[in-house]
Amino acid sequence: MSAIRILLLIVIITLIAQIPAVQQILVWERADILAGQWWRIVTGNLTHTNLAHVAMNLSALAVLTYLHRQYYQMRSMVIMVWSMMLVIGLVMFFAPFDWYAGLSGVLHGLFVWGVVRDIQNKVPLGWPLLIGAFAKMSYEAYSGGDALTAQIIDAGVAYQAHWAGAIVGLLFALLWKPTRAPETQK
Repeated sequence: MSAIRILLLIVIITLIAQIPAVQQILVWERADILAGQWWRIVTGNLTHTNLAHVAMNLSALAVLTYLHRQYYQMRSMVIMVWSMMLVIGLVMFFAPFDWYAGLSGVLHGLFVWGVVRDIQNKVPLGWPLLIGAFAKMSYEAYSGGDALTAQIIDAGVAYQAHWAGAIVGLLFALLWKPTRAPETQK
């Protein structure tokens, strides 16, 4: 199964996770996790607050998948995405939220991972994109997040999840060496 198929599987699972009865048992909910429902640490990343939220996140996933498709490898992608979801779910215990939903932390991680791969492959826009990503996340941490985005998704912007995903993406890009050279873009 190719890495692109893994990302397509994430899309399908994310859409299924929006069914209210399914979402209710998957969303990151502090009290339920503390009561022993540990899977929510990971699955909360697949749930969303509303249709606009899921549409924004899946659109971003499609764009990132296209932009960095030449770097994807199945094994590393599975391990990286699961690691991001786990770390994000754990970091959210230190955030002031009792519940969390969204894929944006993973998206920030995939973006940072991809632009670091660009830098490693001498793509000129890699450095400005990486600096821009960390500037954006720093602004979110300073300001509490974009008010318009919070209004659209009907929830606070969990910049903690963005940082957690970005750090995992950065670590994977720096520490996990590809098993083959990246394919050329077509």
